[in-house]
Amino acid sequence: MDNLSLIKQVIDIFSALLSPVIAVSVAYIAYQQWKLNVSKEKRDSKSERLQIYMAVQRLLRNTDNTRKVDPQLYENFQEALALADFYFDEGIIDWLTNVDSNASSWFNYEEISLAYKNKAEANEAEKYMQHMEESIDRLQDQHCQLLSIFKDRLL
Repeated sequence: MDNLSLIKQVIDIFSALLSPVIAVSVAYIAYQQWKLNVSKEKRDSKSERLQIYMAVQRLLRNTDNTRKVDPQLYENFQEALALADFYFDEGIIDWLTNVDSNASSWFNYEEISLAYKNKAEANEAEKYMQHMEESIDRLQDQHCQLLSIFKDRLL
């Protein structure tokens, strides 16, 4: 009987010690999960910012090489610009809006210059083609600024 009482006391002591051990283990697992989620959020955020940068770079690189704004790359840039509002500060958003303005101006000037079809209107068409070239020049300047604008914000 004494042995049974002793065994019961030992079991009660181990039961009392087991509860805090389980609680500490669960807390440690929860903390590790929280750290893992924070790390994943940072990686996802960096990945999204890098994707935005790449869309801008593709548009500006292609424009720099071809002296035209590619409609598909511009559409991808538009999507990146919409996402940028959630990932970047106002300085980058303003710079990206300026890129957007130059690219959309190029499309507008191209459309207007193509509307002039006969020789009598050639001078007007030439004026708008000059505006197109100025838009391309501004986009090329922005291509040169791209890395310095994004460099600190991609880390």
